[in-house]
Amino acid sequence: MSEQQPSGKRRRPWLPIVIVVGVLVVLVGAFLIADTIVRGVAEERVATQIEQSLPDDVDADVSVSIGGASVIAQYLTGTFEHVDLRAPDASVDGIPLDLRVSADRVPLDPEQTIGRVVATIRIDAAGAADLAKTAGLPGTLTLGADEIGYAGEATVLGFTIPYDFSVAPTTTADRVNLMPTSVNVDTGLLGVIDLRALVTGFLQGDPPSICVAQYLPEGVDLDGLAVTPEAATATLTSTTLRLDEASLQTLGGCD
Repeated sequence: MSEQQPSGKRRRPWLPIVIVVGVLVVLVGAFLIADTIVRGVAEERVATQIEQSLPDDVDADVSVSIGGASVIAQYLTGTFEHVDLRAPDASVDGIPLDLRVSADRVPLDPEQTIGRVVATIRIDAAGAADLAKTAGLPGTLTLGADEIGYAGEATVLGFTIPYDFSVAPTTTADRVNLMPTSVNVDTGLLGVIDLRALVTGFLQGDPPSICVAQYLPEGVDLDGLAVTPEAATATLTSTTLRLDEASLQTLGGCD
């Protein structure tokens, strides 16, 4: 009885594994490509919707970045992990602003609450001066190190009296308090009179304030106001904000 000849083809038990791994690699690559495309489309769509919903006096080229893991996976869970909005060249009535918003746990359902929102609004010194003019202030507004200055003129009994003052802004969740740091009146013949002590005593530690909550959606807090000679930057925060129209149109207030 003759011996059996070995087969010309050897078995390759590892070949199915290679095929499966190859298929998985292709699928993963396709998923990543699809996810990248979906991310780009979603970011562009959100940016377009925001720009279209802006008031007529607001002009902004908005860029959107959706962070976190797979956008497709986030979409299926109904919540985006992190979203950044940037509008560095925005303007309101022609006054330039730098707007930035970062939001965590952003639900796709606008009636659900966003986990946390932090927004910054930066206006440079020239823009702040223009804003004061727009508000009807005839004098000149300037920015300094942790203070805001204003210089103008008053007419008393037919005499024009120049004056200037500066205030140090501090904030609460709903207000900007303005504590005077200098108050000067130029009387001409009598020279410049420093009235800071008189004004401070009159205020008795209760400085004038501006209610900013009345201009913000309810639940949005003023978290700080930083002032330098170059710019003023306001920081806003919220853990209760929703993106439905009713919530955005419901403004806050001060006690």
